[in-house]
Amino acid sequence: MRPENQFIKKKKKKKNRFARFVVFLVLFIIIISLAFYSISNPSFIKNIRDSIISFYTPDSEDGGGSNEEAAEQSNTPDSASEGNQAPEDNSGAESPETTITTTAAQEAGADSGQAAQSGVFTVFWQKILSLLKIGPDADKNSMPSRLNIKVYFASLGEEKKFTYEERSIIAGDPQIALKSAVEELLRGPVKSFHYPVIPPGTKILDIEIYENLAKINFSQDFLENSLESGILDEYVIYTIVNTVTQVPGIEGVIFLIDGKRIKVYGNVDLSIPAIMDESYLEEES
Repeated sequence: MRPENQFIKKKKKKKNRFARFVVFLVLFIIIISLAFYSISNPSFIKNIRDSIISFYTPDSEDGGGSNEEAAEQSNTPDSASEGNQAPEDNSGAESPETTITTTAAQEAGADSGQAAQSGVFTVFWQKILSLLKIGPDADKNSMPSRLNIKVYFASLGEEKKFTYEERSIIAGDPQIALKSAVEELLRGPVKSFHYPVIPPGTKILDIEIYENLAKINFSQDFLENSLESGILDEYVIYTIVNTVTQVPGIEGVIFLIDGKRIKVYGNVDLSIPAIMDESYLEEES
């Protein structure tokens, strides 16, 4: 064989190897991207599965039994999830928050489907970059399903110190935990010689989290009935602040009445967000 022919064959082999390498590299990138996307969006695989099932499912005239079997298979996860939630439904305090969590999960699934339609690969790379950027701090935003906090109330005594009762509140999300903490304050104490601080008739109109601040919107009763409570203004404000700032990520409180921010409550200055005041707390031994 001539040297020229050998040279041409070697050149073709190199080109073929390079082409195969490029193909494998593209497939590898696609597989890794799909893996990251399916981890952060569990509904992605389910949507693909449902699309395949619906494509291959025969019409109702040809095979009604197959449709019924597919319906039973699609209903199986729902029945399982209802079975898992049965113990939580027995406790009346947890059912509203469970509904909120379920609604949030459904909305997140719908949003992820829209994002996949508008730009799948953009979402892939955003997820990958966010994971690489967050790294070991990824667990900071996670919160347990329940949280143990100290709910502060007024007590008898000459010293201006708060007393507290330990409560286990529903959490799982900072906003749910924040609302649960305020609801515990509204329920009041259960022990003797502990006194409620929030004026009677006060209702929670809305609760939001802005960066590291809790924005609590109370009804007008918070102002109108404050004099009837017989509790010092500082006690009303700082039992709330010292309680809710135990929720991870909450460092201060902004008070609103009927949607309008108040900058003074009695003799308490609220022009800036109120933060925890440890002078009202007993020193732990």
